[in-house]
This record gives sequence, C-alpha cells and structure tokens, in this order.
Amino acid sequence: MTDSVPQMMIDKPESLISLIGRRVRYLNEEYEVTDLLVEEGLMILSSADSEQVQDDSYGRPSRLVPKREQLRFRDAHGQSTSIWEELAFLDGPLPG
Repeated sequence: MTDSVPQMMIDKPESLISLIGRRVRYLNEEYEVTDLLVEEGLMILSSADSEQVQDDSYGRPSRLVPKREQLRFRDAHGQSTSIWEELAFLDGPLPG
C-alpha cells in the first residue's frame, strides 16, 4: 500500500469513517474496524473469533467480550503511522 492513500484518508476524516465495518487482518488474526476516534488518532478493531475477559468496575472478571485492539493510525504531527503497513484489508484495497 502506498503511503499516499492512508495520508489522504487521514487528511479527510470522512474517508476514515468509511473504514468502519471493513474486515482486516492484523497480527495474523481477522478483525473488523468497529470504531474510529479521529481526534485521538485511534482505530478500534474487534475480533469475531477471539474473546477476552472484561473486568467489572471493581476489577473482578465478569464477562467475555470480543478481543479488541486500539491502533494509533496517526502520529502527533498528523502523519500516518506504520500501522497501515501491518493491516491487510480483506474486503479489497483502500479507495483512492
């Protein structure tokens, strides 16, 4: 993937929002992009196959939830991070 496509998406937040719902491969596991925190520069991935234990407000394990990853897609200077090279979009290439 060329560096220009992620950077173009970062420069246009409405383009980033179109990633929600797309399936990706990250660290040899399949995930879905479930949220984008544009101001914080975070992409939230949720696994359909793996689960993790979520603690309650007292720190006690209480339920199983989909495994999640929070990936920083933009650095402090507004430039794309290397995370884009580690993601494989399973629904086809990024637009642009």
